Amino acid sequence: MAWGIVAMVSILLPGCGVGYTIVKSEAKLDRLSVPMTKAQVLQEIGRPDRIVRDDGRMLVWEYSLTTRKQWLYEMAYCPISVWFGGCILYPMTNFASDQREHPQHVVLVDDELCAWGPPAAILQRRRVCVTAGMTSTRYGGRIRPEPVVTGNGPINRDTIDQYRTMAVMLFKDADGIPGTGSRVAGIVTNLMLDLDVHMVERSKLDDVLKEQVIRLTHTDDSDALEVGKLIGAQAIIVGEVQQWERREQERTHSVSLALRMIDVETGLLLFSGQGHLTDPTTDDPESSARLIVHRMLARFGAQTGLLGSGHIGVSWELQGDDLSRFYVVKELRSGMPAEKAGLKVGDRVIACNGAPLFDAMTNREAKRFCQVEAGQVLQLNVRRADQLLMIPVTAEKRPGL
Repeated sequence: MAWGIVAMVSILLPGCGVGYTIVKSEAKLDRLSVPMTKAQVLQEIGRPDRIVRDDGRMLVWEYSLTTRKQWLYEMAYCPISVWFGGCILYPMTNFASDQREHPQHVVLVDDELCAWGPPAAILQRRRVCVTAGMTSTRYGGRIRPEPVVTGNGPINRDTIDQYRTMAVMLFKDADGIPGTGSRVAGIVTNLMLDLDVHMVERSKLDDVLKEQVIRLTHTDDSDALEVGKLIGAQAIIVGEVQQWERREQERTHSVSLALRMIDVETGLLLFSGQGHLTDPTTDDPESSARLIVHRMLARFGAQTGLLGSGHIGVSWELQGDDLSRFYVVKELRSGMPAEKAGLKVGDRVIACNGAPLFDAMTNREAKRFCQVEAGQVLQLNVRRADQLLMIPVTAEKRPGL
């Protein structure tokens, strides 16, 4: 009896198309994960039904798959399906269903998996995959896509010195994710300090907020401007985290944020920036937020003369006293112009383009002596032990500009 039931089921299920829908279910996409090679994708989900795109770098494969619960529908209509031919004529027997096979796209860049899902749902991620394949940054051995960033405003080299002190207000959190605004505000503060802009300490700002019993809602800048005046800032930075989406299973995330710099006295918008990044290589959105802010403030720095449009890949620290002042090379980025030109960790840079760092009165002035535009040569006067060297370095374009 039992064997008879098993035999009947084994005959009916294929006839009803149940077996087909299980094999063709979109649930097979759950086997995909990043990182995964082209060969691994083929091994997990088989060959595509159609190749949508193949430009030598990006591959877009299309799979025609049924919904996850399609097999339940087939079971319900099993008697009718068998009567009309079942699996033999499938899916023509599917006359009553609005759940027929749907296209699912799998995107690979340089034979590595980047994104997958319904075509409309992954359209933005496809654009990011293109970006990842064409414009990327290496971090700790990983290739990461560049964020899409904008940044501009009327502030420039002539007006930046009017804003000696700035303050970063708490950014608005992403919906449903508390704490993201304070994280981004901290990132902005630290990177502004790297540009040698004097920033109001967080503790002082918190004290003023408590004293004035002000809770900024970010919907109106008037309160923020009033706080800026109370703490002695000439400009404030406000902003919001628009997206902070983390998909741990896929090791993927998306981050979007925006900021505005405003003159405290006049309310004039000095600079505004916005950036977005979907990163298929990691599930760490904070690192992407830092990269977005870095790129936005690089534009701000170049526009105001706090940074040059070029960079040479060196991290150095201004040291010395009234009798001697120089940059000590702390770190060289592998493969960048400074390393290629022969600069070494521990070298002392005593002059840039003939301008002695001894003449610089401030750290900002010293940085301006050593600024360089993309494609230009920066002449470094270097002291290495008992040697005096002249090292010319041709700058590369700064990322984000």
